[in-house]
Amino acid sequence: MALISLEGMRFYAHHGVYDGETKAGGEYVVDIVVNINTEKAVKDDKVDLTMNYESVYQICRLEMEKPRKLLETVAADIVKRMKFQFLNMQALRVRVTKLNPPLGGRVDSAWVQEEHDFINECPRCKKKFINYDPGDCWLRFPRLHPATKETLERQFNGRCLCDNCLKFYVGELPVNDLRRL
Repeated sequence: MALISLEGMRFYAHHGVYDGETKAGGEYVVDIVVNINTEKAVKDDKVDLTMNYESVYQICRLEMEKPRKLLETVAADIVKRMKFQFLNMQALRVRVTKLNPPLGGRVDSAWVQEEHDFINECPRCKKKFINYDPGDCWLRFPRLHPATKETLERQFNGRCLCDNCLKFYVGELPVNDLRRL
């Protein structure tokens, strides 16, 4: 397990609530910290098995180019893109800082930070698994019968099950794997 961080990514952008802020623009700093398992990447020395810094930077650049009123929206959209791009993040922290915000006095910066922990414990088998959205486990298995879904949601108080347990309920788990559950 490792922390991968890109700190101090600087952008000139046009975010803000007031017209003057969006027209003039300002300087922003984005910091990203990701907790990720790098064991396989280290063993094979392959960038495609870990998180490519350039991809992280491009995600931030693209989101910073779109003017928004709120830094909260910028941070949330960076998180969304990161979840779409990287499937093996265990935790993620995104901070968006506005330098010298025009508040009528000297203020060095204002920032918004989002933090997410994606490690869950399957309530059925007790194994740890990565789950980006609490309600998405059911969506990943459209063949799960609605009555089965309703029963599982009730039995496990709406908590997501890991992919292996869900595969079991839709009949996709090979017989050899049934012994492990």
